[in-house]
Amino acid sequence: MLIQDNVYGDEEIKEPVLLELINSPTLQRLKGISQQGMPREFYHREVFSRFDHSIGVLLLLRKLGASLNEQIAGVLHDISHTAFSHVIDWVIGDPSKEDHQDNIFLDFLKKSEIPFILEKHSISLESTSDLESFTLLEKEAPSLCADRIDYSLRELIDLGYEKKVKFLVSNLTSVKGQVVFKTKEAAEDFGKSYAKLQREHWAGNEAKARYHILAEILRIALDEKHLSLEDFHRTDEEILAILANTDNKDILNGLNRLKNGFTIKESRENGSGLELTKKFRYVDPEVFISGELKTLSSISKEYKTLIEKEKEHSKKVTRVDILD
Repeated sequence: MLIQDNVYGDEEIKEPVLLELINSPTLQRLKGISQQGMPREFYHREVFSRFDHSIGVLLLLRKLGASLNEQIAGVLHDISHTAFSHVIDWVIGDPSKEDHQDNIFLDFLKKSEIPFILEKHSISLESTSDLESFTLLEKEAPSLCADRIDYSLRELIDLGYEKKVKFLVSNLTSVKGQVVFKTKEAAEDFGKSYAKLQREHWAGNEAKARYHILAEILRIALDEKHLSLEDFHRTDEEILAILANTDNKDILNGLNRLKNGFTIKESRENGSGLELTKKFRYVDPEVFISGELKTLSSISKEYKTLIEKEKEHSKKVTRVDILD
């Protein structure tokens, strides 16, 4: 299988177990799950699918020299995501943690066809399902990991930063089972780009408002039995079709608001309006310099100041009114 990826280029996948996993119904479902939480027609920016991201993580792990088991873990790491991705955390979870898919990951995996595929290739589920044991794939923030890097690079590609992404990919390597940058320049470029994505997109008022609106729609649909929690294992478009066929005015008005746009008016800290909270993300990339691993903040005063500024900004209470 030849994969032509807009971040990492062409890659030939030959391993039978990877080919079978990629073509499995459970992984193919992720083509219908937006990484950004909702399809393009209901969002304000370009989107890509959880499938695109999962394949991207696999490709990056291959470039970093990951073992086959870690590659398997990488392509499966988002398999438990429900429709609308992290919007579910605004409905039944915690938007400041965004960990619903992590909490159901193992149970979801066991109920799928994935264990049978692995067993067929003499690979145990246990050897590939403990994601935190794979340090190239997953690391606690603010360290780098393939998961965190890939979704960021894909966003940068969609924003037109092809040259930047090519530079960053060429400067990635692995040292002692850890993803690092080869140069301070690349680490600063990635760190600053990540902070900009966090402030202007992931935790921006527009994204938070859209998550809030969709979450309210989904709560109504659940309360009125138009949807069940099991339905969230379908795709975004399948659930949107159900919602569009209801006769509930609040649901239909909410969908129209997402599709047609709205105005956000920011209130004062202690004023009226909705207080919208989203997970705070930041990175402090490691750099391999003169045979040593060093965090970017330890060698760049400018970046250390930036991180401190972003942390303080994340604590700010923002209240907004969403107007038609």
